[in-house]
Amino acid sequence: MQKFRIFYLNNDFSNELLESNVRAFLGQAGKFNKGIRDTIRTKPQMFLPYNNGITATAESVETKSVDGQLVITRLNDFQIVNGGQTTASLYHTQKKYKEADLSKIFVQMKLTVIKDKEQKNIEVPNISRFANSQNKVSELDLSSNNPYFVQIENLSRKKYVVNPENKNQSLLWFFERANGQYRETLNKQTPSLQKKFKEQNPSHLKFVKSDVAKFINLWELEPHFVSQGSQKNFIHFTKKINILVSKNKLPGENLYKKLIANAILFKSIDKLFGRKNVDAIGDTNLKSFAVAYTLSYFHYLTDNRLDLWKIYEHQKIDDALTNHFKKLLVFVYDHLVKEASNSLISEYAKRESSWNKLKESPYSEDVQEVVATYLISSEEKENRENEKEIDTNNEENRLFIISEIHKFGLKFWDGFCIYLAKYSLEDFSRHSVEEVLKAIQKNKNLLPRDITVGKKVIQYVAENPSFLEETKALSKFENQESVEIKFMFDRLKLLSKDDWKKIIDLANQTRIFTIPELGNVKSIQLVLAKNEQIKEQSLMKAFESLLKLKKFGIKV
Repeated sequence: MQKFRIFYLNNDFSNELLESNVRAFLGQAGKFNKGIRDTIRTKPQMFLPYNNGITATAESVETKSVDGQLVITRLNDFQIVNGGQTTASLYHTQKKYKEADLSKIFVQMKLTVIKDKEQKNIEVPNISRFANSQNKVSELDLSSNNPYFVQIENLSRKKYVVNPENKNQSLLWFFERANGQYRETLNKQTPSLQKKFKEQNPSHLKFVKSDVAKFINLWELEPHFVSQGSQKNFIHFTKKINILVSKNKLPGENLYKKLIANAILFKSIDKLFGRKNVDAIGDTNLKSFAVAYTLSYFHYLTDNRLDLWKIYEHQKIDDALTNHFKKLLVFVYDHLVKEASNSLISEYAKRESSWNKLKESPYSEDVQEVVATYLISSEEKENRENEKEIDTNNEENRLFIISEIHKFGLKFWDGFCIYLAKYSLEDFSRHSVEEVLKAIQKNKNLLPRDITVGKKVIQYVAENPSFLEETKALSKFENQESVEIKFMFDRLKLLSKDDWKKIIDLANQTRIFTIPELGNVKSIQLVLAKNEQIKEQSLMKAFESLLKLKKFGIKV
């Protein structure tokens, strides 16, 4: 049996190793994972007979003969499809219990070589479905590698939003594509980075695949499917998105903003319903149905013309809209209770006929007139519906990388230079790292070669998270607040033509900007409008200039 260094693979690659697995590590509290842990600690020699082993895939395998035995020397695109809990349990047990002896442990592996990448996307879920028996696998788990959700994950890692409670802070909605991904990503960070991760990725902004299905189906006026439960609603949703994926129509910025805005609406209405024995407007057992129907009913009454982009920009709804949602919620709740008088509401709400009955029910107010200031025109609605979905463009990706480079901070880059003066590290030269340090120190724009170095560093730190703090410790520089370049870019991109007109008019009237400042602001406006490459130092200066307008009621 060939010895397989599974512990070290998990230590170095973790999420990357399990990318095709349906779940991230589910912790050691569960029945099966606790059993794995106890076997590792108390009966390591029995691990092979007790454990089902792992199922893995690779694009290609290279071998050679050693002492008459065939030995694997290289696996390209190696992925653990089934056995992620086994792999992670070995790693986490060794990490937590130093006495755990992995030298006596053997793990059997079934390896399937799939050279065709398209065929891999088809077969990996099947392998997961038929091979996994230690922890129950649902359809939600099996869709983890659907390109649609992979794309939403990519967007969620780059689309910074403003913190509605602190306009100067940027946040990310964390999409958990694989079950347990948030916790696993957090656990890989050092203690100091864990704090920063939780600040920028607060747990209340975490969302999962079933949430995506729920938010979009409510927007598409299908509350009766949402009321059937997360599993059935998700299956219905995936039938629709699989058609889009087959046509290579993946989510882009337009759909992502729509998705997050609906998440904000749903959470707001859910909060309005109240809590059991505290401030609930009715039976909290019926809460999920009333909230789902209320949101779809609102979209129906307003002909899907609510300005979701503005909600995304502000990351909240104001008091006036909140008050109207509360009235609508009470109306919908009373309607469901009344119409389902002779049957369970949980069953009544699942029927399309029930949704049709609500749509036919007269509401006391003309909602479109009441919330007119929150609606876009029918023409703009049509334009947005027909707008081509685009992923983050090359310029946005470039600024994202630059932002991540700056986030490491001067202390890290200085420490990295010191590290490379003592040790060699493949693919990195001290000179190239010093060039990045000098550019950041002197507030210069990063050159393409600096960005290339930065990308390699981002990759290396992702695979070796402890390296960041260890390297910082070598430097005598003080820790400094990181520059959120990508956040600045996103904030300025949200400004409309009217916003920019107000800014320029106000600047001309008040003379609040110097002539070079005003010239830079106008230049940035033009570059953003044309989606051209932007100089990050000019972007930062323009953002600082616009902050001066806060006292005039203009916020960025």
